[in-house]
Amino acid sequence: MTEENEKNTLEKLNEAFLDFTENTFGESGREFMEKTQKQVNEFNVAAIKAFVEFGDQIIENTKLGENEMVQKSSNTVKDLLRQYNLLEEESEEDF
Repeated sequence: MTEENEKNTLEKLNEAFLDFTENTFGESGREFMEKTQKQVNEFNVAAIKAFVEFGDQIIENTKLGENEMVQKSSNTVKDLLRQYNLLEEESEEDF
C-alpha cells in the first residue's frame, strides 16, 4: 500500500468514525469528536516540537552536531515530520 493510499484509508476511516459518532450521539457528538481531534493534533505537534528542540539541545551540548551521521539522521527525522505537517518549516530566523 502506498503512502497516499494509507493516507486516504485513514481519512476514510476517520470520516466513518465521525459519521458513526454523529449517528449515535447527534451533531453535538460529532462536534465534540472534531474538537477533540483538533486538540489532540495540536498537542501532538507541540509535543513533537518540544522533543525535537530537546534533541537539538542534547546534540548541541554533547557536540554531536559536528558528527555527519548525527546531522543526517536529525535532518531525515525533521524532514519526515515536516512532510506530515508535524513540524513547521525552519525559517531563516531560526538559523
